[in-house]
Amino acid sequence: MDKQILRINNLSVSFEEEKDKVIAVDDVSFTIEKGRILGIIGESGCGKSTLALSIIGLLPDKISKIENGEILFNGNDLSKFTEKQFEYLRGNEISMIFQEPMTSLNPVFKIGRQIAEPLKIHKRLKGRALKDKVIEILKTVHIPNPEKVYSSYPHNLSGGMRQRVMIAMALSCEPEILIADEPTTALDVTIQAQILFLLKELNNRSKTSVLFITHDLSVVAEVCDEVMVLYGGKVVEQGNVYELFDNAKHPYTLGLLESQPHRGESGKPLPSIEGIVPSLSDMPRGCRFSNRCSNKFCIKCEDETPSLFNIKDNHTVACWLYEKEGKYFE
Repeated sequence: MDKQILRINNLSVSFEEEKDKVIAVDDVSFTIEKGRILGIIGESGCGKSTLALSIIGLLPDKISKIENGEILFNGNDLSKFTEKQFEYLRGNEISMIFQEPMTSLNPVFKIGRQIAEPLKIHKRLKGRALKDKVIEILKTVHIPNPEKVYSSYPHNLSGGMRQRVMIAMALSCEPEILIADEPTTALDVTIQAQILFLLKELNNRSKTSVLFITHDLSVVAEVCDEVMVLYGGKVVEQGNVYELFDNAKHPYTLGLLESQPHRGESGKPLPSIEGIVPSLSDMPRGCRFSNRCSNKFCIKCEDETPSLFNIKDNHTVACWLYEKEGKYFE
């Protein structure tokens, strides 16, 4: 077995909402092995970004709390880390690419200075050696004329170029894990394809493990090795990317696959999942997808939360239809 870089065990994260407490991530478990890419998919509000922020220690202190579970990075439980410990970890051993390249860069500092900051802090580089390293990193992410970009401000660059800079910054210290939180959402299709190719190329070259968060199934199919589907803060299906796309089981996963534009027939409405994602403060009591599920077959779906049932090696699904050894109830 390859080395496990990250292991999440039964993680639950809560938020204070007015006078109530809501669970945004509920009993989530998964592993990432060295050099592998895990895709996390789901609709907005399902807990994807909360999960990422909990790993890197950026949850808002006063309104959030890790209720339960472990975040094991190379055997160390990050859920117990202090801010001082996270300062050493972030940008050095774990890095993150945030959702919006237009606002993630500081507009008042030049690109070279922003990429250089983690190298100064973690690698103790300075002077000419620091500048040379930054330009080398800009070349690595295929930025043309890196010397000019080094001296440019963010507003001088296009969205695609800014995202390349964000990737360069995240990879500057050669982290073991890269968290990419919807890194292609704000980009057009052509630039999106270039960024995905770049991430895959860098993953193959440096063997950096990647946690890739997205709501776009086509992106998952393009770059990921494994997939985890979240709904309402819970894992509903996990598996190898080929297995999940070819043999999806959970009604929610099937609904996501059917909703892809290329599956629709010309001149007909695009298939969609009926209903809306319930509020975190008003989740169904049993299966969280039960109020939208067309395959709901008994009162058990509404009253009891399904466990993750094993369908085959590296493929699990949280659905009562597969309670008996992966067999469909007829």
